[in-house]
Amino acid sequence: MTDRTHIDGHLLDRRLAGIKLVSVFLGVMASLGLISSILLPLFTYDMLNKLNSLVFLFVTFFFVATFSLTNKKNYEYFAWSSLLVAIAFYFCIITFNTINYDGFLRSSGSDGIPGQSIIFGFALPSFLVVISAMYFRVSFVLISSSVYLLSILREVLPIIRDEKTYFTKDLGLLGSDIYAMNEPMFVVNMQIYVFTCTACFALVLLLSRLTNDVAKMERTNTQLGRYFSPLIREETEKLDLDINQRSEKTQMVSILFTDIVGFTKLSEKLEPTEVLELLSEYQERMVAAIFKNQGTVDKFIGDAVMATFGTPVTRGNDAQNAISCAREMQISMREWAKLRTELGKPIIKHRIGIHYGRCVVGNIGSKDRMEFAVIGDTVNVASRICDACKEVDAQILISENVKNQSNEELQTEEISDFKIRGREETMKLHKIVL
Repeated sequence: MTDRTHIDGHLLDRRLAGIKLVSVFLGVMASLGLISSILLPLFTYDMLNKLNSLVFLFVTFFFVATFSLTNKKNYEYFAWSSLLVAIAFYFCIITFNTINYDGFLRSSGSDGIPGQSIIFGFALPSFLVVISAMYFRVSFVLISSSVYLLSILREVLPIIRDEKTYFTKDLGLLGSDIYAMNEPMFVVNMQIYVFTCTACFALVLLLSRLTNDVAKMERTNTQLGRYFSPLIREETEKLDLDINQRSEKTQMVSILFTDIVGFTKLSEKLEPTEVLELLSEYQERMVAAIFKNQGTVDKFIGDAVMATFGTPVTRGNDAQNAISCAREMQISMREWAKLRTELGKPIIKHRIGIHYGRCVVGNIGSKDRMEFAVIGDTVNVASRICDACKEVDAQILISENVKNQSNEELQTEEISDFKIRGREETMKLHKIVL
């Protein structure tokens, strides 16, 4: 999975939650409006009351359906549909109010537009802009803000242009003259609307960036999960170690290598897909044993597995953990051998080499490509010990350092003065059966 796909997936999850929240708010709003229109009709004309009830009923059912049916596959359809329904819902309400109000003015013989009506057109648009922010989409906030602003202007401008209306701050005139417009209230309402739109835009933009950051962090944690056991990963997070910052240090580490016996010859008889399947199953069993014993998967090298014990932080007796891991690996290999025998497949055997010593541990590389790595002579020696298994006919070979660090009395066959390939000094190794 690419970074972009991973981030988009998390963003879609949050937008799905957002559209369901929108559905709850507008669905409840429409249902309350429906109840009110039935019990307490608002309009003078009976036809308007019936149309108003039908609009509220449709909107209620629509958002109930949106809440119930929206998923990742149809999200775009329901997102845009719900936005358009919300806008249409708003225009229906203001149209019905305008028709009813115009009828009232005609019946009362008024030849002008009351100035106080100028302050009533801001509340619902501001509320709907806030609702649009719940989609977690900047474009939806921009569309809603623009559409509702045009609607406000469409209502406000005729009132301002009317010859009889005028702005004033005089409370006496505002209370006695229906054509007086409350200037402070109009300015405040305009400011509230502009502030609401700006705040919603900034909030959604911030949440989008935070979602991207969280998605990247979760992707990092997922990648950590491939190499670090859950226990080590939790401890690393508590210690607040920055895996993206270059920082090397030397520490004592146990290194374990495994490789499959006769893998090259075995793979010649298998199809490529069968080779991959075999390696995947083998690696899965090895990783399980490594994680169980608080180890870290450093890398896979063909049919070989390199594990470390004591990284990124020590777990106490790391050499003993490596030995315990080797024991778990052998148990798993015997179970796998039994299973493959029942399936008529050849038994897979492997070798294990373990060494304990000082290594350089940390993030190594450039800023463009950095990886957590363990390097040093200890790593090379552990690899050579694993290779030496075939020379001394051993399934498991450990160094003297590992044996000295062990918590248990290991029954071993000592191999003195063994010449490790690539090293001038000889080593004392121990052949063990677990």
